[in-house]
Amino acid sequence: MVAARDFASNPETLVPYRHERLENARYGRGFAFLHTIGLKDGDTDGYVLVSTTGCGSGLLSFAGKTIDSLIAEHLARAEHSHRDIPDHELSAAHRVAIAAYEGGLTRIADMPGRAAIDAATADYAEFVLIQLRRSPHREDTARSILARHDFLMSGPVAGRRYTQPCPRCQRPAIYQERYPRAVCGDCYYRTTDKAGRPVTGFNTHLSGGMIAYYADTRESPEGSPTEECLEVSRSGVCFIDGHPATMQEGHFGGIVVEMENGD
Repeated sequence: MVAARDFASNPETLVPYRHERLENARYGRGFAFLHTIGLKDGDTDGYVLVSTTGCGSGLLSFAGKTIDSLIAEHLARAEHSHRDIPDHELSAAHRVAIAAYEGGLTRIADMPGRAAIDAATADYAEFVLIQLRRSPHREDTARSILARHDFLMSGPVAGRRYTQPCPRCQRPAIYQERYPRAVCGDCYYRTTDKAGRPVTGFNTHLSGGMIAYYADTRESPEGSPTEECLEVSRSGVCFIDGHPATMQEGHFGGIVVEMENGD
């Protein structure tokens, strides 16, 4: 109920919606609530779903669906994300990435027998490995993580490039044509101000904008930093291992960190 109140636009209108299948589901188990949402054109019906996989809220009138159909979709997604992935659904690149991930490797280049893997397969395997290592569900097996991310199961597109060498450490980074000097995930989280104090960037709104905070001002490991780094917010200039870099909002959102030319 507390989580539902956090998501409801008007907590006083929350009404528990009993749903035996949702409340006893193997995956995605949780609770549903109906509530009234006040819009400029008047009140409308809304809902809140609180589950073991997260919370959600929305408009029933906007979705054009019933609360029962939304719960059914939620449970179907939960089952799908916990499915077993058989061997025949895995490409050669997937198998290489899984072996590297389960072997604790950070790049395909360190795989035994790497010379036998063609360049296109290795490129996509590096991409998959990066995504596996980025997952917040690191305690899960590689196949369990893949089951949660359908875009990784679609396989590589012929002729497309997926990774590029990080300009700072040469580890694989996600290829971005617009940002040819974007750093890898490991270097991304080592950004500092000029004095060497760790900083991290955030978007200021959904439409973009960038603000930098001192990473060491988190109140908890999961919390957001609280003290702004005005130096980096205003200039976008940051440093990785003492080398100059730039921090900026990405073209489609997010924060991009690039090394300066020559570093």
